[in-house]
Amino acid sequence: MVSNYFLLSIIFKEVISLSIEIISATHNGLDGMLITVEVDINKGMPTFSIVGLPDAAIKESKERVRSAIVNSGYEFPLGRITINLAPADIRKIGSLLDLPIAIGILMKSNQIKTIDLKEYIIFGELSLGGDLKEIKGILPIIFEGDSKKKNNFIFPINNLKELRNFNIGNFYPFKNLNEVISFIENKDLLPYIFDGEGKSLKKEVFNYSDIIGQSTSKRVMQISAAGRHNVLLYGTPGSGKTMLARALPSIMPPLSNKEEIEIAKIYSASGLFCGDNDIIRPFRNPHHTITRTALVGGGKEIKAGEITLAHNGVLFLDEILEFKREVLEVLREPLEEKVININRINGSYKLPSNFLFIAACNTCQCGMYLGGASDSKCICSESERKRYMSRLSRALLDRIDLLNFVPKIKYDEINNRNNNISSKKMKENVLRSREIQKFRFKNTIYNYNSEVKGKDIDNLFNISKSSKLLIGSFYKNFDLTMRGYDKLLRISRTIADLDGCENVFDYHIIEALGYRKNIEGEIV
Repeated sequence: MVSNYFLLSIIFKEVISLSIEIISATHNGLDGMLITVEVDINKGMPTFSIVGLPDAAIKESKERVRSAIVNSGYEFPLGRITINLAPADIRKIGSLLDLPIAIGILMKSNQIKTIDLKEYIIFGELSLGGDLKEIKGILPIIFEGDSKKKNNFIFPINNLKELRNFNIGNFYPFKNLNEVISFIENKDLLPYIFDGEGKSLKKEVFNYSDIIGQSTSKRVMQISAAGRHNVLLYGTPGSGKTMLARALPSIMPPLSNKEEIEIAKIYSASGLFCGDNDIIRPFRNPHHTITRTALVGGGKEIKAGEITLAHNGVLFLDEILEFKREVLEVLREPLEEKVININRINGSYKLPSNFLFIAACNTCQCGMYLGGASDSKCICSESERKRYMSRLSRALLDRIDLLNFVPKIKYDEINNRNNNISSKKMKENVLRSREIQKFRFKNTIYNYNSEVKGKDIDNLFNISKSSKLLIGSFYKNFDLTMRGYDKLLRISRTIADLDGCENVFDYHIIEALGYRKNIEGEIV
């Protein structure tokens, strides 16, 4: 009897000494990461320790949690409180672990029922009064939980609006700590259901019908949207370069579900996603004073730069020659690889950067060169013009497919506004071209004409014999590089798709050649 009693006492002590485990989440770059919050309280001098590589925001949660517990009507336990964030070898960031820590402490101190919460992912920042505050980056956590078959989420009610377009789990939003405790103990609430309240609003977009004239430039933008070709627009000030770029999203195809999720994750993690508007293709237009870090992203805590914020959309650099050269050079990798690799001591991160690149610049420093009648007003010498254009390196220029001169609008065109082609008509042509490409690349790694490389160009593009002879003569006469040769074929293929032609013919090659001229009229 004695031995049995001794054995039972040991088992009982082990049971009551088990730590409380609650599933929560934090961020790893732009992705969500599930972690386990372990809470243990032992006898001894009162201490409150958090281990498992917490950042400063998590370390400060000790004071927030202490005040929130007391101000919610509970007692903060005395003793050695240890919080472990597992896995312990990965750095944890943010303030969203306040809620699981507080619940764990209350359970471990027997102030609320000890209930198995492994089916729930619990996160949220606590105020000193016990209210739950809105956090940033809820969508990456929701998607990560869904991928791990964890579909029950307890979080601040102010984050609910972000989830309007992604009903992929059971959502339990609450205002404060007491509401969360009541639900945990009683399970008296059903998951929140969106009933269509607060309909999202469409953002107004620019329309090409609002742009007077510029038929050639509109054709270039249509080719760009159809084949995903990068563009450089150059011309005199006020010719419409910026408007041409801003209207580009209006003719791009609708976002796929995968693209919507990627955009929402990035903007949610960056604190820029409010959920009040429909998810549309991003259009990012950073100022020329931007720093390298702000453009490419990174920092101590990995954050998205303008390049990543433009993912699945458009990155527009207006007055590109005014940007610092070292800033522009960071564009080379994302333009080529469609991803940014950031290496840190504690790990490597990949930031998505699959965007359509549009740049615009003046023809010279004063802007009057090639301005028609105003050309005589240009005060720049030839050497000054060349020095000005040399700010754009050849390496970056090689990653731009279409070069287009945007002329000054003529007076006759101003009085003939009704002849402007609309974005709706241009979009129809783009969508038809995209369907052709989708069929062409269904068994390949490619999605757009601009991505095709090497031997696949000859195998997939259906170039006629006469066109091959023509482009061969261009290659010799204009001293084209191999890169320029391939670009000419890719552009020609997109033009042929827009025209609904199965083969690439001579006139497609000739038109494409016109979009490969620099400011001096040289074929590049």
